[in-house]
Amino acid sequence: MINEKDFVYEIKPDFSELNEFGYLKPYAYQNLFGAIAERHLSKINLNVDTTMKYGLAWVLISISLEIIKPVKGCIKLFAQTWHSQKKGPFFRRELVFKDENGDLLFHGSTFSVLLDLNTRTIFRKKETPFHIGPGIPEFTIEASPFFKTDIDFKTIDKRKVYNSYIDYLGHVNNTRYGEFAYDAFTDEEKENLHKMKRYEVFFLSELRDKDIFSVQRANIDNRIIIRGINEKSGETSFDVIIDFDK
Repeated sequence: MINEKDFVYEIKPDFSELNEFGYLKPYAYQNLFGAIAERHLSKINLNVDTTMKYGLAWVLISISLEIIKPVKGCIKLFAQTWHSQKKGPFFRRELVFKDENGDLLFHGSTFSVLLDLNTRTIFRKKETPFHIGPGIPEFTIEASPFFKTDIDFKTIDKRKVYNSYIDYLGHVNNTRYGEFAYDAFTDEEKENLHKMKRYEVFFLSELRDKDIFSVQRANIDNRIIIRGINEKSGETSFDVIIDFDK
């Protein structure tokens, strides 16, 4: 039986993923999560080549990570990942990133579902048409696929979905939402990326080609919440939450 924790992957951030102060941009942590998860799913035969045979695709519902030591520069990172839990249609996956000395830099969890590409609905059958082993019940952080708040938001921008945002599934790729949030940062917040302690993204409804969406934000103490609202449907498309040290 494959033990997912036996695999260790080396990766380096791209120069473009650093900000002008040399620190990894918030969404770049998400990019690294995604890149490692994709490499790992290919290794264990659970990538898109496998799921597409059955008309299914992995869709990210949320990502939550805690930063122990912010990444500065294009340093070598060493990552592990494992499926930790299945609850209802939600598959939870842990990811851990360390430096060359084995020191923990950041870690966290993702929640994903399988999407039926014919009906555009979540696959809810108990058994999947391909083998997914039992989860390793070791969790990195407290995390949930859901986020709710009744705080008041202020609209700060309106944006349009362009061709380059759309991926193979016909909607805005999940990596773009973190970029939208980072674009809403102030100069001071960009300069204080070394104080970022937690980063979360919740994907609530699809944005599609030519959609117009408003970008809203709210602040609670040392927390920033960036929300995207689809102007046509009125639905919340995404929430991005960033916590800073005091």
